[in-house]
Amino acid sequence: MKYKYLRFLNKYATISFLTGFCLMTFELAAARILAPTIGSSTYVWTSVIGTIIAALSLGYWAGGIIADKRKQPLDVTWLLLAASSAVTACLLVYGEFLPTLAESEMDVRFQAVLAALVLFAPASFVLGMISPYLVKLNVRSLTSSGRSVASLSALNSIGGIVGTFLTGFVLFGYIGSRQTIIIVAVLLLVASWMILWRSRFMPRVGLSLLVLLFLAIASIPLSSSRIQIDTASAHYGIQDFYYNNQPVRGLTTGPSGIQSAVALSGSKEPVFWYTSELARLTLDKKPQSVLVLGGGTFTLPEYLAQKLPDARIDVVEIDPKLESIATQYFGYDSPQNVNLIFADARTYINQTDVTYDVIIADVYGDSSIPFSLITKEYGHAVAARLNAEGIVLANIIGGETGPCRDVFDAANAAYLQKLRYGSYRMNPTSDARRGNIITLYSSQSSESSGFRSITNRTTAYDDNFVPAERLYSACESQRSLP
Repeated sequence: MKYKYLRFLNKYATISFLTGFCLMTFELAAARILAPTIGSSTYVWTSVIGTIIAALSLGYWAGGIIADKRKQPLDVTWLLLAASSAVTACLLVYGEFLPTLAESEMDVRFQAVLAALVLFAPASFVLGMISPYLVKLNVRSLTSSGRSVASLSALNSIGGIVGTFLTGFVLFGYIGSRQTIIIVAVLLLVASWMILWRSRFMPRVGLSLLVLLFLAIASIPLSSSRIQIDTASAHYGIQDFYYNNQPVRGLTTGPSGIQSAVALSGSKEPVFWYTSELARLTLDKKPQSVLVLGGGTFTLPEYLAQKLPDARIDVVEIDPKLESIATQYFGYDSPQNVNLIFADARTYINQTDVTYDVIIADVYGDSSIPFSLITKEYGHAVAARLNAEGIVLANIIGGETGPCRDVFDAANAAYLQKLRYGSYRMNPTSDARRGNIITLYSSQSSESSGFRSITNRTTAYDDNFVPAERLYSACESQRSLP
């Protein structure tokens, strides 16, 4: 009697676990492969999740109808092979499809939905069909139908949980998103042989070998001038290009711009205008302590460390893998007076009791500031970490006019909650509608050459409500304007 529940742990239960695992792993990897071309905003995640759920729902409906009419165990085999084939097809086509889609003038939300429909919906639909089929095959009698259905549902959910944590905590940290999707395709292929493996043996062997052949082709690295690196936190691209007539190497986290760059000549001088401006303002202050929120490849902290050998420079960066990336590809040499703190910027600001002479905020996910860093609660926390005569410097991608002005105002409002004085300077080579803006905030009047006073035109948002996606989506539209 004590083993009576083991009868529910059969091949159907194992397949239910594996399909749950594969679905969540595929979903996480799906969003990751969109990041370099479409982006990784909440809009993109919403599109991926919503499309996959819609495809699953249609699959549940279709699978239930077919299962009631047929109830053939071998059908599950063909469905698993079809799911593996659909995942493999996604691998084969996304490298060409996504860049073409990203070049269209379509809104990013529609781009993400279309990408999800083409790349991820087919496999999700087939995986959805499998679940009701497994339930139909697993039910032995009406008296045990509840437990039969519950056991499959529970194991499917457990598989999804394992897939979520394993992918987010382990797989992305050690292998790429492409390799993760290959694992999904192989697991589905293996699962297809768990049912009546001798039935229709040769056709199944042929189809399996065909899938493996295409997976082998898909495992060949995509031709690209960029080095692609996946970590648990993000997808990075590293590419060499010319900027202001000098060869440089840059780091990207999405399609909208370069996050950090160094000169390939070996010079440690800042490459970009905004980095030079942040460095200039910091050095003018002659600080003893500096906090840099957002490490990138640590080019700014390293430069400041050389110029301020007696100052303590703390750098808060969420991704610990960036230190090795910066060392290997960007020549970062770990100055002794630079202290790397791997944590979320907002979390560190909230929890630390250390104060600083200069706080530099340059935290970006592609071309947008995380919403938690444009709220009044964040502004209060930053002000509390600032010494009496200290200053806060921020790099804001915004505008003086148009939709990007709303982004600029939202960021300013957060800092001006506690710091009375604010001034700014926009990149002189940028259009007034959109570009890098360096802002300076303090509790005492502080002037700098070329800076203008900030007129606060909006009420600060709070942690409960920040329309960040709406603001940044409108601002991004300025890119295509002449």
